[in-house]
Parts: sequence; structure tokens; C-alpha cells
Amino acid sequence: MSTLIELSGFSKNFGDTPVLRDIDLSVKEGEVVVILGPSGCGKSTLLRCLNGLELGHAGSLRFAGKA
Repeated sequence: MSTLIELSGFSKNFGDTPVLRDIDLSVKEGEVVVILGPSGCGKSTLLRCLNGLELGHAGSLRFAGKA
């Protein structure tokens, strides 16, 4: 199965506040993924970055091998 979503060292800040720090994630075709955590831990920010509504500050984000 091929990798559809890949994050490597991905980070996102709001001002001086780090929200996502050095995230590594690989999702292959056919996998089901759950993003789970307490309020304020960055779940929605991660989803907003994945669908292009927010930009990261460091690292890479690839969809099907394309940046």
C-alpha cells in the first residue's frame, strides 16, 4: 500500500506559542486514523494544516508524495 499522507518534523506556532511540535505521521492507503486528545492539545490545528487552511512553520507535509 502506498503512503497517502506523510508528515515529517512538522511544527506549527501561533505567535511565540508552539502548538504542534515535531510531528511525524504516515498514513497509508486504506488505513483509518483517529486523532484523540484533550481540549487544547492541537487536534483541530493538525486537521486545519492537513486540509490546507493553516501553514506549518517547520518540517514537511506530503499528500501522495507531493508537497
